[in-house]
Amino acid sequence: MTKWAVLQEYQISDKDLDAAGTVSDDALARWVDAAREAYLDGCPTLLAAGREPGVALRHRTAALPGGALLGRPTDVVVTASVKEFRPASFTIAVRVRPGGGDREIPVNASCVVRLDDAATGEPRQLGNEIRDELIALEQSASYYN
Repeated sequence: MTKWAVLQEYQISDKDLDAAGTVSDDALARWVDAAREAYLDGCPTLLAAGREPGVALRHRTAALPGGALLGRPTDVVVTASVKEFRPASFTIAVRVRPGGGDREIPVNASCVVRLDDAATGEPRQLGNEIRDELIALEQSASYYN
């Protein structure tokens, strides 16, 4: 089984549902964003690099399915971990597993994170210190989903 570095749980409320009564796309995007931010909060070296003059820490959700795929759960468990590292970016995988509803199949999303030159938008190399920080975070992962 895969271990995850971040685990968050949410009880479903009316604000998380669309007109059809299934999970809204906005709710799913909010949970994915929160999991990404929680993961990045565990990366002080990366965050410090992103605050350097002329550097911008950027992220984008690369794959986000529709929230309706989760059906009508009563709660969800959201987990996040880095699954791919490249010299100038890394990818955080996010899994959202529904509970207590009409479906049991999780949905997966991914977020690409990089440091860019603030003036040109060109990606910067992350370097060994950030890579090692991510490896340490993954080795300490203890959640299952």
